[in-house]
Amino acid sequence: MLARRVLNSQAMRPSWIAAVLLVGCVPSRSTIFDPVNHEVQRRAGLDVLWPEESRTSSAVDALLAQPIDLDAAVRISLARNHRLQARFDELGIAASQVADATVLPPLTADADYKRAVSGSGSEIEVTVVQDVLDLLQIGQRRGVANAELRGAQVRAIAATVNLAADVEMAFYELIASQQELELVQTSFEAANASAELVERQHDAGNTSDLALAREQEQRERFRIEIGRATQAIAEHRARLAALLGVDNDRPWTATGRLADPPAALPALDDLGAVATSANLDLEALRADVDAAAARHSYAMVRTFIPELGAGVALARRDAGGWEAGPAIRIGIPLFNQQQGPRAKALAEQARASNELAATRTEVTQSALTIRARIEQAFAEARQLVDVVMPLRKRVLEQTVLQYNAMNASTFELLIARRDMVDVGRQYIDALRNYWSAMAGAKALRRGGRAMLTKDQTR
Repeated sequence: MLARRVLNSQAMRPSWIAAVLLVGCVPSRSTIFDPVNHEVQRRAGLDVLWPEESRTSSAVDALLAQPIDLDAAVRISLARNHRLQARFDELGIAASQVADATVLPPLTADADYKRAVSGSGSEIEVTVVQDVLDLLQIGQRRGVANAELRGAQVRAIAATVNLAADVEMAFYELIASQQELELVQTSFEAANASAELVERQHDAGNTSDLALAREQEQRERFRIEIGRATQAIAEHRARLAALLGVDNDRPWTATGRLADPPAALPALDDLGAVATSANLDLEALRADVDAAAARHSYAMVRTFIPELGAGVALARRDAGGWEAGPAIRIGIPLFNQQQGPRAKALAEQARASNELAATRTEVTQSALTIRARIEQAFAEARQLVDVVMPLRKRVLEQTVLQYNAMNASTFELLIARRDMVDVGRQYIDALRNYWSAMAGAKALRRGGRAMLTKDQTR
């Protein structure tokens, strides 16, 4: 460190030095959060409820007191999901960096007292220096901080959109499992009634051991299916409760049924283009590229001038008056030439650029995958509801008629019943796949995640 002090040799005279005082202020709450709220509302028509708002807790309690539908589930999750709130907390962290970017480092003051060995004289020197390099680079520093804040805001919007999609898919899973349990319970009740009738007939000697065993086997198989369906409900309920931020001791129920598919396939031709242009991950990664580029520019300046300070130097010798003059401090980059920060910034920029290219490809492929999944699930659901289920219902009705006329066996009737249940469960599964894929398409149009997670694929 080289410090050069220029002292006025004349007597102390009035002088002044211009100083720039910067006070860093954290951006206001409205500056940080309002753009996020506005964008979430524009993209998804959603309003984020903040935990500190006095109305939030009572509003959530009112929603949970009644059976919740899909709309209520999404609203609860936006208010209670702590992972989402953690994403919004990151906005405060990024905002603090903006404030830090406008603050100069503290003044440095050096004081020297020298006394002659003979004891006949003394000297006092005081030097006050302010690092002004940060002032000259304040634009670069703010550029880094603002880019990071913009990235944090975009990721908060993405987290909100993705949470809404996750809740929607989890809600469909729970409703589908509830409908499947209803179907299995109805089948069990019919199988149980049939088995009890055959048991009475067997006790009276009016039916064979084979017929009895078949009826009892069918009943016990449906009993197992009830257990599986009940477990599926418990798992899907736990998944949805975690997204809602609801504790285990809080009672709540979900209501609704999976709607039949529309008569015509929804328009999907623009899904890929819309998803790519709207994707929030791409926007956040662009902010990362900007921040890394700004950090590299900042480090390049420090490569040649690691420190630049300006201030005032005061000196007093013996009984004489004070002498004053300007002080300049210049750092010499002999060993540290910002190799690490420059290399790190370049690596971060390259990483963000590669992530940007990879995400763009993933968005395109995800749109193609979701479109194909919607088309397949739609075709399957329409085929089942329009063709297969009417035919299977007719087969069951005719089998019952033939059974009553003693022209069909009990085994044939059991098979017809089982096939009807299987078709019903297949239709529920097709509806679940269709509406979950539609939720994925909605998320892509809103700018949500590029790739489906494991929980969203079946």
